[in-house]
Amino acid sequence: MSYNEGDSPRSGGRDSMFLLAILRDVQGKELGKAIVRNLSATGMLAEGSFDLKRGDIVRFALGQAGELSGEVMRVEEGRCGIQFHREIDPAAARRRIGSRAPSAASPQTLKK
Repeated sequence: MSYNEGDSPRSGGRDSMFLLAILRDVQGKELGKAIVRNLSATGMLAEGSFDLKRGDIVRFALGQAGELSGEVMRVEEGRCGIQFHREIDPAAARRRIGSRAPSAASPQTLKK
């Protein structure tokens, strides 16, 4: 799916953060390291030194959200906006691989 510049396909809130992702092309060639500045269920804003253009497809991993791919929708000097090919749970992207998701609070037993 492709959008024109100025269209806003984003939905839901965005979280500001500091995550590191290694961007790769569809063949797996490393394009550069990206610092994820904003993240939503449908996309991210990343900073870094990489040579990307609008329409490029990139692959990367984000924490427990796993391996992802997306289309470069916007490019500015040192920044790019990427729309994911599938929605993610932004909280999972912030969790490191191997860490456990917070468990639901168990009911407490009240003592009299």
